[in-house]
Amino acid sequence: MDFKQAKRNRKLDRWVIILLLSTLSLSINFLITKFNASIDLTPEKKYSLSRESLALLNKMEEPVDIVITIKNDNQLPKVIQKLLLDLELLLENFEQESTKQVIRVHHVNVDVPKIKGTDLQKYNITEPNIIALYSANRGQKIIFRYQSKDSTNPYDLSQSFQSKDANARQLIWESGFYSDWKETGQGVLEPKVFRGEQVIIESILALVGPKKEKNVAYFTRGHGEASPTDFDGETGFSEFRRIVEESNLDVTTIDLSVIDAIPPNAKLIIIAEPRGIFLDKEIANLRDFINRQDGSVIMCIDPVSQNAVLDNPVFGLRNILREWDIRCHDMLIHDGNLANFDYFSGAYYLSTYPSAKTHEIIRPLMEKEFRIFSSECRPVESLSDPKSNFISKELLYSSRDSWALSGWAKRKKPYKKNRLLDIDGPVPIITISETKFKKKKSKIAVIGSSSILSNKNLKRNTGNSFLCRNIIRWVNEDIELLDIPPTKLDRYTITMSDDDFKNMTYLSVLIPALVVALGFFVSWLRKEL
Repeated sequence: MDFKQAKRNRKLDRWVIILLLSTLSLSINFLITKFNASIDLTPEKKYSLSRESLALLNKMEEPVDIVITIKNDNQLPKVIQKLLLDLELLLENFEQESTKQVIRVHHVNVDVPKIKGTDLQKYNITEPNIIALYSANRGQKIIFRYQSKDSTNPYDLSQSFQSKDANARQLIWESGFYSDWKETGQGVLEPKVFRGEQVIIESILALVGPKKEKNVAYFTRGHGEASPTDFDGETGFSEFRRIVEESNLDVTTIDLSVIDAIPPNAKLIIIAEPRGIFLDKEIANLRDFINRQDGSVIMCIDPVSQNAVLDNPVFGLRNILREWDIRCHDMLIHDGNLANFDYFSGAYYLSTYPSAKTHEIIRPLMEKEFRIFSSECRPVESLSDPKSNFISKELLYSSRDSWALSGWAKRKKPYKKNRLLDIDGPVPIITISETKFKKKKSKIAVIGSSSILSNKNLKRNTGNSFLCRNIIRWVNEDIELLDIPPTKLDRYTITMSDDDFKNMTYLSVLIPALVVALGFFVSWLRKEL
């Protein structure tokens, strides 16, 4: 090989190296543009959208803008900063995931004059400290509002002083973004479960999902029932009302004794913690509502205490329940095992689920091993018969250590089991029933304790909240929303799935290996030339 040939080979080597490196670079960039390179390393994929959510997003009929006007700075309470951080990571996935309609996320400073001609100009966003959804044709839906000022006066003895941090925690609590609040040891409640995905999905579908005729959920009155406007932090039902309204139902009350028929706009009748007997006329209205109007009923029936009116039995509702293959016993479930008792809340754990043929209402709770909190319960049993026109199923049981007491109001404590009259545990507490006819949409859910749906348990306990939402979705035929699970929070542990580990291996090993292989190829090519 002469000198000129060697020089030409050296130039050729340089061009070959440049060409191969350019090809490799373009290939890597192409792959990056085609695939989402982000990896969720949080426990249980906290910031990743579930397959159920992705399927529901395809039901969007219009694009939606998610607007955050809260200024994220160090002056905010820590709990608000935590919410903004969790939402930022989650909303990135909402933007990136491919759907039929576009989801855009904007952080807006309302103090800065708007630039004319922007996409957000048409919404006229002026309110600070909110998280809201906007649609060009369907308006807006505010899902969180932060009020930074102290809501109470420390010098007014009629008010109890709350700091900004305490007020922020209360707002976070009421928003539903977090659940399963536990005491940290300093008297402060901290959430253990993040529900951001559920809240965002439900809000998006409520705003830009398929349009549904808005029906009404009626709370019965006239029998000492719980009120949907009772905001008592312990026993109130205002949180239950809020969950019902999230399902696109208006909420009001009704007196069945002064009407000839339940209004045709009624979708759901709620009988919450009755203390009086339903009259024959009221039973007739309920029976007509269920059988002819395809309406659904949710009953929360507590055990009868010594001070309550005689059950008669089950406040006159027993016959209509038996027609739907449900028996509600006039008994009290007693659990003597202190391991099933929560000293902080004063409630019992309920975590015994059906062993087979799990219903979609309860399946996600079983998978996540969530517990239901309750106080006094009565048995609610399925009487399912293969020849019946109804399908009734038991969803939740007391523990194996429990039993149901007959005539409990007259029995002395500590309770002793009467093997002839009492029922051994586990005892069913929640039972549902529906018709076998596909054209009939009527459904009944009977819960043997109103405390399961009280403000205290719905706000603090994920299991109660998730169970309540799934029952409402079931009677409202929002079946698709039943399987979106909440995700548990873990601040200190980072986990990686097998797929994530493989992806990390590819990124850290494959590319360097390609570079080394390229070097060997160039060296071989030079020898051949």
